[in-house]
Amino acid sequence: MKTTDILTPSAFLPTLPVGTPLTFELRYKDKIKAFGGASRLIGYREKKYILLETPTDPELSKLLTDTSGMQAVVRGLTSSRYGEIFAFKSHILSVLHRPEKMIAIALPPQVSIHRMRSDARYAVSRIVHLIIDGRKALAKLSDFSLSGCAIRVSSSQFIDEGETLKFVINALFDHPVEFEGTVMNVTSNGEGVQLGIKFSDASKSKSRDTLAKLILAFELSADNSTSAVSTVS
Repeated sequence: MKTTDILTPSAFLPTLPVGTPLTFELRYKDKIKAFGGASRLIGYREKKYILLETPTDPELSKLLTDTSGMQAVVRGLTSSRYGEIFAFKSHILSVLHRPEKMIAIALPPQVSIHRMRSDARYAVSRIVHLIIDGRKALAKLSDFSLSGCAIRVSSSQFIDEGETLKFVINALFDHPVEFEGTVMNVTSNGEGVQLGIKFSDASKSKSRDTLAKLILAFELSADNSTSAVSTVS
C-alpha cells in the first residue's frame, strides 16, 4: 500500500541520520535537468538549511558557480520503519569548500513523504531455516512486520522475484513456526542477498504474536550484550 503525506521540516528532519544516501538534481529555470547524481546528508540547521555532500563531477562544479534561478531537487529514503521515500524542491543558499565540499540548500516549508509499506518493520536478528523449491538452507531474518519481512541469504542461493518460499523459526514458541510468502524484491547486501518477503494470508494470522516475541528476544539480546561490555570494561 502506498500513501502520501506532507510533513514540516521539523517533523521530517529527525528521520534523517547523518550519512543518509540522497539523490541531488539541479534544474534550469525552464525545469530542464542540468545535473543529477548521488550525494549524502552531512547535517542541517533546523528552519534554515540542509547540508549535502557535493557530488564529484566537473560539469556540476561549473554549474555551481552561478545557481541563481536554478532549482534543487533532493530525494531519499528516511530511516522510518515504514520505508518512506521523500522529495522536496528548493534553492541553493551557498556552496561551501571547507571543511569539505558541501551544498547548503534552503529548507522548504513542507516535504512530500510517500509511505511504501502498510506496516512498520522492526529490526530483528534470527537464524531461520529457509525452504524454496525443495532446497533447504540457513538464512538470517533481519526485519519483520505484520505483513512481511526481510531475509538475508548467501549469494550462492539463486532466488528470483515472484518465487514462493517458506521459512521456519525455531526456539521462539513451544513449537516451530512456519511462514510462507512471495519474494517481492531481491537486492545485494554486503556479501549476500536480501529478500523482501510479502506474507501469504495464512501466515499473516500468526505474525502479530511472532513479531512481539521477536522484538522481545532482540531487545533482551541487545541488553545482554551491553551488560557483557560493561562487565569487561
